[in-house]
Amino acid sequence: MRVSILPLAREHLDQVAAIEKACFKNPWSRSLFMEEICMPISMDQVALVDGQVAAFCCIWLVASLAKVQNIAVHPAFQRRGLGRYLLLHCLALARDHGAVRAGLEVRTGNIAALSLYYSLEFCLEERRPGYYFPEGEDALLLRRGL
Repeated sequence: MRVSILPLAREHLDQVAAIEKACFKNPWSRSLFMEEICMPISMDQVALVDGQVAAFCCIWLVASLAKVQNIAVHPAFQRRGLGRYLLLHCLALARDHGAVRAGLEVRTGNIAALSLYYSLEFCLEERRPGYYFPEGEDALLLRRGL
């Protein structure tokens, strides 16, 4: 599998929104991804396979923190290491721009994501009860150094 990683751009929005919808119960809208592109703190990236978006990662650089806002892999490309590869690329990019720590929130029930994050040395910092709306599912705040 040959993967190219590029900054998220307007031409990727339809594919990114489709991946988001396929992966999440309460997906971000296309317009929210458009807002992401325009934010100066945003360092969003896409992973392309054969010219098609196979995954995306939205990261904000806030002072010295790389805040992972969203990450998803198209169902056809899951469990092939693409999410790990893209996330590591994004964390390195953030580090190169001055980040010294990374953080994210993840649903307590998202076992696949938790497995990935723990394997990348993210550590539990806090539990946030009822964080996810409308289900009221708890979030786990994870952090790691860069």
